[in-house]
Order: sequence, then C-alpha cells, then structure tokens
Amino acid sequence: MKTMKSLTYKDIGKIVYEDKPMPQIMHPNDIILKVTAVGICGTDVKILEGKHVVGEDIALGHEFGGVVAEIGNGVTTLKIGDRVAVDNSLRCGLCEYCRTGNSPQCHWLKDKSIGIFQNGGYAEYCVLPENACFKIPDAMDDITATQVETLGTVLNGMNAVQMQCWDTVVVLGFGPIGYLFSALSKNVAAYTMCTEIDPFRIEVAKKLGVPVFNPNEHDIEKEVMKFTDGKGADIVIEAVGSQLENALKYVTPGGKVLAFGMDSSIKATIVPNTITRKAIKVIGTYIGQNTMLPAIKILMSGKIDMKPFFTEIIPLKDGLSAFSKLGLDLKTNKHIPKQAMKIVMKP
Repeated sequence: MKTMKSLTYKDIGKIVYEDKPMPQIMHPNDIILKVTAVGICGTDVKILEGKHVVGEDIALGHEFGGVVAEIGNGVTTLKIGDRVAVDNSLRCGLCEYCRTGNSPQCHWLKDKSIGIFQNGGYAEYCVLPENACFKIPDAMDDITATQVETLGTVLNGMNAVQMQCWDTVVVLGFGPIGYLFSALSKNVAAYTMCTEIDPFRIEVAKKLGVPVFNPNEHDIEKEVMKFTDGKGADIVIEAVGSQLENALKYVTPGGKVLAFGMDSSIKATIVPNTITRKAIKVIGTYIGQNTMLPAIKILMSGKIDMKPFFTEIIPLKDGLSAFSKLGLDLKTNKHIPKQAMKIVMKP
C-alpha cells in the first residue's frame, strides 16, 4: 500500500506527523491533488483547543492549493498538471438553502467540509471533487493561492455589509481575517481603524497602515467616538467571536455589525432594545458564497498588500512547532503570546 506524509489530528492538543494511505479516486468526478502549500487557519487552532467540531483521524488543513495529479473519468473541466485553489466547503447544490442563495447553510457542511471532516491539505496528496477546485493563473504563486478560500469568506462578509466609499469602519481583531477585512476596507471605505491585543499583530497592523488600538491600553469606545467625530462607526466587523457586545457599543445608529469571528464557547448579554431603538443591522456570515473567482481576481490585482500577511513558510514536517507561534501551547493547551500572522506549510 502506497503511503504519504500527513499531519493528522488525533485529539484535543494532539496532532501527529505520520504516514497515511495515499488517497484514491472513488467517484468519477474526483481528482487527486498534489498539495503545494497549505495555510494554518485560526479554525485549526480552535480545533486543537477543543473549541470546534472535527472528524476522527483527519489530516487538517482547508487553506490550500496544488497541482492536479490524477483525474476521474467523469472530470471535464480539469486536466493533469492544472494548478488549483480549493474551496473546502462542499455543498450539495440541491437543497433549499443551496437553491435560494444561502448555500453556506447547506446541510452537507455538517460533515463534509474538507480539512475538518474529510482529509485536507496537511498532507502530500488529497482527494477532492472537481467542483471544489478553482484553476489559478500561472502568475499566482503557491503561497498566495492558499488564501483564495480565506479571502473568499471575507468577500462574502463584504457583500453582506455593502460597504460604501464614505463609510467609517472599525475591525475588531487583527488576526488573518481582520487583516483581510482591514485591507479591503482601506481600498473601499473613507476611514478604517482596528483593534488588537497581541503585540506581534499590532505591529503587522502598523505595517499595513491601519490605525490600531489595544483594548488593554485604550478605552476603545472613546477611541471609536474620537475617530468618528462622536457618531460611531458605520460598520463594525467583529472578527474575533467574543466582541458582539462591544460591537454594539461602537456602531452608529442605523449602522451595521458583521458578526464574523467564530467561538462557540462565548455567550453574550445584549439589550435587544438597543438594536431596535438604534436601528442597528446585525449580520452573520462565515464562509464564502460564489466568491472564489472574485478572490482570485483581487489577489491578482495587487490591491491588497499581502507581504506583511505571511510570516513564515515551513516544511509540513515542522508543523507541530507552528502552533506555539500562533498562540497555542499544545502541551498545556493554553494561550501564549503570538509570533506570527499566517504560517504556510509546504509538504
């Protein structure tokens, strides 16, 4: 039996570099992808913390791309040698959610997401359905290609809030998602500021040129009001998963709050009358919807400065060391100071 190297999730706090059977084509529309690069997502960190659902004995990794190595006899849009980025969120295309423009609620996402419930990009090879693959231009490098899906999720949020060129935007949290929202907002909105508590990522925000404030050192409500001439932000993007209560304090009457960050362990206490009286629009999105191709175009345009985004590129075999740099001590399962924004692994 042929094997490949894989970084495999075993249990909370435990991920192992091991041999795993080579994937096989099981359906006519399957392809085998030789993975060229895979990003470590904050969701992967939460999986190892025990804060996100995951399958058993799974090669994690849902931010990845590669080269088509083998195709099933029903594949019509790809050929061996094509370079592709991957949309890991598989959907059926047939349920009411899929057919009414709300495919992120498709029931398939409960147990079919690649890199969460099915083996993903933390491996040398991966089996994928044809419709999960999006061809990328020759000019796009392998590292940038890992973030097509990530940017696609952010673009879905941008579509939902319908950001205007006169808006003032506050992004709560400057992890990779906060980075991408801030970078897009810099291109679209009149003014953008962000918040972040981690010293490393505060410095990255400064490199991107976005005003950043540490909630441990500043009264963020006062800073927002100063930034907006006492009005409050037109749009507040909650990119952490624990800041909804604060987001409602920072938004202007008639403004929008995008609840994007995910943390199922967090509970919030809000006064519904605040939303009603101030006519606040609270919107939730979390993955992409028909946004992979737009993400490719934006990344190719050069309008987003991705240089500060990527901190380090390492071999897959060194992946265990990356989680401490991303703020999780696997031995104690406790948070520690971060030393990275985005780490990409190459099998």
